[in-house]
Amino acid sequence: MTNLFMAKALTVSLVAATMLALSGCATTTSPDSRLAYDQTQKALANQPVTVLSDGCLIRVEMGKNDILYQQSDATSVAMMHTVKEALSHKGLTVARTTAPFVCGMLTKEAVTKMDIAATAGAKEQLNTTYPLLSAGNSFDTATNQAYLTLFSTLNKAKRQEIEAAKGASVELALDQATLTAIQKMEGTDKVFVSMVTGSKPSFGYSMAVGVTTAVATAGTSFSAPQQGQFHHLYLLNLKTNKIEWGKTAAFNGQVFKMPVNERFAYKGILAPLYAE
Repeated sequence: MTNLFMAKALTVSLVAATMLALSGCATTTSPDSRLAYDQTQKALANQPVTVLSDGCLIRVEMGKNDILYQQSDATSVAMMHTVKEALSHKGLTVARTTAPFVCGMLTKEAVTKMDIAATAGAKEQLNTTYPLLSAGNSFDTATNQAYLTLFSTLNKAKRQEIEAAKGASVELALDQATLTAIQKMEGTDKVFVSMVTGSKPSFGYSMAVGVTTAVATAGTSFSAPQQGQFHHLYLLNLKTNKIEWGKTAAFNGQVFKMPVNERFAYKGILAPLYAE
């Protein structure tokens, strides 16, 4: 049993390295930050934008966690449309939406050390595939690698840098080959990246462990089955190779229940870039 708990701790730590510390703190927008947001808005009004989306929902089990493929894929697509609608409501032209992966933000080490449940209710199987392509992915290997490189740059350190910038741009630091490939596919320099992450313990795991633990619930412990889920949204400028804005927020959409709702609208999805 001790070895089982040690294996469990290793698996959780691999996921947590990418998915913990995701929730942002609500802060008052300073005049300088508001000015930066307003300038970003003006620039967005002059050209089309696109939306890239990813979803990663994890069921915490004994021994190995399960990637919920169908729920992750459907959630990614639903949030992609939600972001598009929110941007369109602000008068922006959304020229393209793309959801290339499931758990594209996780490392290869984390993804290949988890099981995968292909559909809701399906028996989990050992996962050896990386990256996990979405159901609608028809890109070639080079294009997938470019998108994967982009998602991997939005790691914990980069999120902390964005938070500290308080509205100012931070370096995206993509290599030129990746920038060129994504610019060619997206057809614009302004790209919103949407990522939904979530984790919850299975009932069996919660009953067996009977102790508090922390998964992707922004550090909040739980002692009974419950879920934590977060939405991350970033605005990239591929021309300048910068992240012009970003945020993380908890939300209450029913992402672990199938079928996934078609939309996940929540108040302030674009705040504080656009005041709500």
